[in-house]
Amino acid sequence: MHTSSSALATAFVLTAVLPAQNLVANLVSSGNANPGSGVTEFLVIGSRAVFVAGGPYGNEPWVTDGTAAGTHLLVDLMPQGASSPQNLVVFGSDVLFVANTPGLGRELWKTDGTTAGTQLVKDIRTGSANSLTNEIVPFNGLAWFAAHDGSNGSELWKTDGTTAGTSLAVDLRAGPQSGAPTRLTVAGGWLWFAASDGNTGVELWRSDGTPAGTTLVADLNPGGNTQIYEIAPFGSGVLFAADVGNGNGQEPWFSDGTVSGTVPLGDLASGVAHSAPDEFTDLGNGLAVFSADDGINGRELWLTDGTAVNTTLVDLEPGPNGSQAGGFTLFQGGVVFAADDGINGREPWRSDGTAAGTQLIRDLNPGGSGSSPTGFAAIGSELWFGATVAGFGGEFWRTDATAAGTQLVVDLQPGNASTLPQAITAFGGRALFSGYVSGAGFEPGITDGTSAGTFLLADCAPPYGDSTPSNFQAIGSEVFFGAGTPSQGREPYRSDGTPGGTSVLLDVYPGSFGSDPDYAATAGARVFFAGSLPGGSQLFATDGTTAGTFQLSSSSPSLTPRGTTALVHPTLGDLVVFSGNSANGREPWVSDGSPAGTFELRDVNAGAASAIGLLSENFTTAGNLTFFSANDGIHGNELWVTDGTGAGTQLVVDLRPGTGSSSPNELAAVGSRLFFAADVPGYGREVWVSDGTPAGTAIVIDLTSGIVGSNPIDLTAAGNRLCFTAQTAGSREVWVTDGTAAGTTQLTSWGTGAVTPHRDLTWTNLGLFFLSDDQSGHGTELYFSDGTASGTQRVLDIGPGAIDGPIAGTLTAVLGGSQLMFAAFAPATGVQLWLSDGTPAGTRQISNFGASGRGAVLVEELFATSTQVFFRCDDGINGAEPWIFDPSGTGVPFVLRYGNSCPGANGNPVIGSVGLPQLGNASFAITLDNGLPGAFAFQAISFTPASIVWAPGCRQFVGNPVYPGSAVLLDGAGHGSATFPIPTDPSYIGLNLFYQWAILDPAGRILNAFAATDALQAVIGG
Repeated sequence: MHTSSSALATAFVLTAVLPAQNLVANLVSSGNANPGSGVTEFLVIGSRAVFVAGGPYGNEPWVTDGTAAGTHLLVDLMPQGASSPQNLVVFGSDVLFVANTPGLGRELWKTDGTTAGTQLVKDIRTGSANSLTNEIVPFNGLAWFAAHDGSNGSELWKTDGTTAGTSLAVDLRAGPQSGAPTRLTVAGGWLWFAASDGNTGVELWRSDGTPAGTTLVADLNPGGNTQIYEIAPFGSGVLFAADVGNGNGQEPWFSDGTVSGTVPLGDLASGVAHSAPDEFTDLGNGLAVFSADDGINGRELWLTDGTAVNTTLVDLEPGPNGSQAGGFTLFQGGVVFAADDGINGREPWRSDGTAAGTQLIRDLNPGGSGSSPTGFAAIGSELWFGATVAGFGGEFWRTDATAAGTQLVVDLQPGNASTLPQAITAFGGRALFSGYVSGAGFEPGITDGTSAGTFLLADCAPPYGDSTPSNFQAIGSEVFFGAGTPSQGREPYRSDGTPGGTSVLLDVYPGSFGSDPDYAATAGARVFFAGSLPGGSQLFATDGTTAGTFQLSSSSPSLTPRGTTALVHPTLGDLVVFSGNSANGREPWVSDGSPAGTFELRDVNAGAASAIGLLSENFTTAGNLTFFSANDGIHGNELWVTDGTGAGTQLVVDLRPGTGSSSPNELAAVGSRLFFAADVPGYGREVWVSDGTPAGTAIVIDLTSGIVGSNPIDLTAAGNRLCFTAQTAGSREVWVTDGTAAGTTQLTSWGTGAVTPHRDLTWTNLGLFFLSDDQSGHGTELYFSDGTASGTQRVLDIGPGAIDGPIAGTLTAVLGGSQLMFAAFAPATGVQLWLSDGTPAGTRQISNFGASGRGAVLVEELFATSTQVFFRCDDGINGAEPWIFDPSGTGVPFVLRYGNSCPGANGNPVIGSVGLPQLGNASFAITLDNGLPGAFAFQAISFTPASIVWAPGCRQFVGNPVYPGSAVLLDGAGHGSATFPIPTDPSYIGLNLFYQWAILDPAGRILNAFAATDALQAVIGG
């Protein structure tokens, strides 16, 4: 049945239409595993809970409001990596935590559970060095922690959650050395910790929050360090585990804050052995429990009132194995915990702090195997926990500390399958948890104690695969790249930028291993590349067709071509020069694209020795010559040149006469001249220039007069000049030269004290772009230079404050060199593509990956053609795949199916389309086939893709918010169609639309009521 749709008539105006980034092809659509995100705790603040989850974006902060729609990544704080938030603590209406961010290092952050409210508290140790070292503890209305500001060592700091209200509180050890406070614990109106003031070793301290009120409690190990392992509140004092160096090992202690009141509770494991007391838990009635191993009875439950005489063993499992009592959770004036008495296995127990009041609650799994209870948490008037019981698997259980009141909550995974709930946390009358739900990996979920009220909050680490495209090269009007799939392994591909125009060129090495194409280079109308075969790596060439893709070499041992570089010979035409391995070692080779024309140019280092070192190829073409460094065994490692013939392959000049080496590197071509860095006696390593002759090879300038050298790096062609960085007078700066000493100018002046203050020098027709940190508190940002010092300045502070903005390695000249494209990070938008003309007004974000607080997982390997940019990207949904951006806005219309169907009564329903989403196409339609005949189907449309679990094996592939499309009645063949007229407005070019059908089907897996198609991406083109 066919119907017309105008469901998105208003939706077009709800989004800013920009030239869009488009997935070229999802070559590896899904992974084989559900890895799980590793959620270990939830921190509740009001109606939200913050947690840390791993996934495509690494370990980052997430939030939930108890719904799937309200569960999302807060901010991707570390682009293309993991910020790894730690030490999370609720502080008022915020959660404080420590995270690693580019340009800042590990510093103090806070979040109110919103993206906008996730903010840096203070960059305590300016720059990228870390300041935060341990736990954060609320005390007296402030949060206390240890931090290192770079001047005072690691000391005691405090914060009210604002930048101005964050300051050094107590400098225990004056000067740059550290007092290093650890084990921060609040008890009896004091902040207790272990630290050293430099006069004593590490000992027990406490503070009232003032320097004068911060005092050593007791010097338990005069002249040495007391090793303090745990401090826990007990009444108005503390219990702690310590080794005071007296030969008794690590044992339990109590302190009331005075020297006389700081006492051992016994040498439980006599002599030098450690009883290693753990989990001190105050029962609130003058008693506490803990676990310890006395060396005789194994690890067991111990009781104490803070005195040695009343610190006693409760031996739950007689004998040396011990009950391994642990997981103590306060409940009804006592504790509930897990222990193994040697008869019933590991089961739930309770204790009121007396031997008589310590007893097994219930043997959930009768016999000796035990139910292994974990994660006790107060939910209402009960304790909920996870336990594994035969016939039920690992599921939720509840207890009121009586046998009759200890029951299964819900068997979410019927039979012996397991949810394995952990991190159980009360939340609005329900329980948050981490476990196996809805066929996802170990992910966050929520339950009200019923099957119907239990659901997955987010598949934070969804399964997907990567084709990992690389080695993009131009081949006519298309591009070449290497990519991998599970069935073919890594093989060469070609693409015109559309899904239909993207395909494998040749399965060079049939099977799943693949040929792993590498070292690709375009020469004329062909791309040359190295491909692996069973006998080793050989040279291949392709003209972009399967028939025109063939092997050029078959040498044994493996040729293993590397460093492939194009060269045009006046009579021989398009060549490539590269290093190859043979009986003569690794030497320079050449190929004209035919097997006969692929041969070793010269045995530079005669015999089996190699002229070119391991992975040290630096072939660089300048004019009609290719330069490289090589060692002939006589002159050392020096500069060589070739015109593509054996006779024309020769040493340019021996800059360090004899067997010593000038070790040319950083080769850069400027027209027909080669610039390079070399280490020459009397000069050190400096910049040189050569036309390929001894007479035409000379030093450009001796920036550091004498033998030290300026160690120039990042040599970059800049029109008819060269830019580079060099070290002079202790400062590495950006320089520009025309090849003469008089024409060499310093462009920057702020590199003092930094190892690499400037990098990624990139030339466009506008001028020079580079990344730099001017040490003014802006982090590493984009800079532009017109070739003069006065015309060299920061373009824009993309990463606010000291956060680094642009992503290193992505700066690329595009649109014929008229613009710069690069990837950059800002906490509000994540990693996105940016475009710049060198001015603040002309520097703007041009992509729209992800939702607020998240962009792409990674963007790299940008490759510009005349009008488009290909790149490798992981958008967090499809894995690392080939993408394209059209900054010209011309746009190519295409459709791309992705994801998998959710089957129903008729098998797998399939989405499709009629026509292309081209401007003015009034008959473009989205189709559905293989649905349940006569059933209703409903269309979901979005501006973003997604991968959200609906049911085991079933996913929502359109992102939120979802716009309802057409509802259609399927015909007798299970077919339906909805037209989607494409407007004629050219501002819609590049707009991405994502479609998926849901079919009313009682055999469907979604709520036993719906089946669903795979999804379709439609890109509007001109």
